[in-house]
Amino acid sequence: MATVAYWLQRQRKPDLQNLASHVGMQHYDNLLKSDLEVALDHYLRKNQTRLQSDPALSGFYKRLNSPLKREKGSGIGGGVGSASAVAEDVKKPKQRRQTLKARDELEAPTDSDAQLPLTTTSPRTPRGSSTPFSLARQLTLPASPSLLADRIEESTTTLTTSVNNFYTTSFIPSTISSLRAKLSTVTSIQLLVLSVEAIGLFREVVPLKYLTTIPPIPALGLSDPTALKLPDLFALLTSAFWLPFGLWFTTSILLPATGAWFLNLRSTRDEEGGYDPVTFGVVKGLVAWIIFVRNGLEGESKAVVEGSVPGGAAGMMVGAGLSVLGGVYEAVLRK
Repeated sequence: MATVAYWLQRQRKPDLQNLASHVGMQHYDNLLKSDLEVALDHYLRKNQTRLQSDPALSGFYKRLNSPLKREKGSGIGGGVGSASAVAEDVKKPKQRRQTLKARDELEAPTDSDAQLPLTTTSPRTPRGSSTPFSLARQLTLPASPSLLADRIEESTTTLTTSVNNFYTTSFIPSTISSLRAKLSTVTSIQLLVLSVEAIGLFREVVPLKYLTTIPPIPALGLSDPTALKLPDLFALLTSAFWLPFGLWFTTSILLPATGAWFLNLRSTRDEEGGYDPVTFGVVKGLVAWIIFVRNGLEGESKAVVEGSVPGGAAGMMVGAGLSVLGGVYEAVLRK
């Protein structure tokens, strides 16, 4: 069998695969480069009549049809030469050197070889054969670990700067500062205490009413049917709501606010309007002590309020004490 043409040996494997696909050769995907060269050389020699006019193969057939190549191919194909021919080659080293020089000139790259339309995209390969290596060749990695660390640090710095700029230019800092300023007052503390008491009373006097059943939803963590209950707002039309609510509103808001308005020590000192939070807390604690601790009022409404407010009567007095403590602390800071 003839040796593989040097023109094919100079090509890269992706170029050989593209050339095999171009000439219609099949079953070449899993071949090694050397096997692919042999198979492609045999295929091109076998289909020379059909493919020798193809411009992409001009370099191959130009060397194949040259007198030197034919002589070399015939000599190899016919077996080992005679002893006389070998002796004649030994006796004529100058002619042998000229032959080798002519062969090198014929096998040198030509302009037609440079015009070979080969693309860098390799044909599809079987799944799992060379895809990881192709992906690794496409990745651009730093030249050293220090450069990789520098890139990571640069990316981290860029991300941190972007987040800081977004936070600084957004409405979040101003909103947080405004909310903090509004909550850092005695009035906010009193409203928080009253909200806790109101929520406890509302849960007691406004019962929950069954509405429907939610089927199991594994995505939400509901593995069993769940009963959906909502507050029965029709309870707002009954005396069972208004009597306890009226008692709590009177003892926790109305009477303390009235006393804080008229006995406003802060107004006489700072010439300000509004109410005195210290007086508000004192009046609230005094009313809660008289009605709920000393049993100054009897009835079912008193029991409902005392049982629904967190901590009962002691909880209401603790809330009043927080109001007094906050008012005194604010007055000390103003001096």
